[in-house]
Amino acid sequence: MLFNCLTGLNQKVGNFPGVTVDKKTGSASLSIGEAEIIDLPGSYSLYPRRLDEWVSYKVLLNQDSDIKADVVVAVADASNLKRNLLFCTQLIDLKIPVVVVLTMLDIASKKGIKIDITELERELGVPVIAVNPRKQKGITQLKKAIEQTAAGLYKAPVIDFIDNKAFAAGAINDLKKELPELSDYAAIHYLINHESFGLKAQIQETIESIEQEHKFNPTKTQAEEILQRYSRIKHIMQQTVSEPDPLQKSLFTEKLDNILLHRRWGYLILLAVLFLLFQSVFLLASYPMDWIDSAFASAGGWLSSVLPENGWTDLLVNGILAGLSGIVMFVPQIAILFGLITILEDSGYMARISFLTDRLM
Repeated sequence: MLFNCLTGLNQKVGNFPGVTVDKKTGSASLSIGEAEIIDLPGSYSLYPRRLDEWVSYKVLLNQDSDIKADVVVAVADASNLKRNLLFCTQLIDLKIPVVVVLTMLDIASKKGIKIDITELERELGVPVIAVNPRKQKGITQLKKAIEQTAAGLYKAPVIDFIDNKAFAAGAINDLKKELPELSDYAAIHYLINHESFGLKAQIQETIESIEQEHKFNPTKTQAEEILQRYSRIKHIMQQTVSEPDPLQKSLFTEKLDNILLHRRWGYLILLAVLFLLFQSVFLLASYPMDWIDSAFASAGGWLSSVLPENGWTDLLVNGILAGLSGIVMFVPQIAILFGLITILEDSGYMARISFLTDRLM
């Protein structure tokens, strides 16, 4: 959605990895000129597992021959911030220019989640912009942040989010002698995945020898890194995010369950809900059904009066028009029924109905 909003295109979008499986390219007008916007496949971590994640990974590690990103815009779901911050902090430690975009703030607000964006920006050390692409909110601020980051006004934090060098200090130092442009965190990824990079044979052999000399363990390094990141992210969440007390929510849910799932009252409540559901369907649908019936009756009467009496007129009025009337008249009932069922599902009562009727079914 954000990509479409910036470029004016209409690509298929979704709020989960796997929707974009390859690079999508568009352009956006900034005050400094035309910018090429490239939408990469989504990911929750910088350790790729699927083919689409490898597409993003190689771009971010400067191993894509076609793309050299000037600015990386990391889109994070505000309603699931802890999980998304892992990827954002990994990008920051690569020492590439990053702008973090918070979306789904309306959903976070419904869940009672409040985010101190100014404090989050200070903790991460990169620009953090709140955006609602559906309502075109925050787009101007995002474009300005991209321009300023591209111009070098925002730089990558000097200090790593976590102490990456501590995971394999000797191996990182030796690798950076060969490739001094790498950050400590990028060096770790070169040690782990260099076989998948398009590096010269001599550099590949050098990295292999460094791994063997220092007995570099990629699995242990990855596990320790993730644990340390989540530890610091937890601290940041405590400082910047206010969430409703899960204990209160749990107690309220338990009180509801005691009533709605009661061995006697639960079934009476279920019957009452179903009775009200179907009564509401017939009551509410009666008005639009009467309007539809009268509209088709008027149309049939008018056609009968203006068309000659023959077989074709009879087919049109008593066949096609009457048949359509019989079908369309039931649409309000179906629409209202599905609408009320959706309300039951969203409220959580549909799951309780399944629990109550499980033994009977």
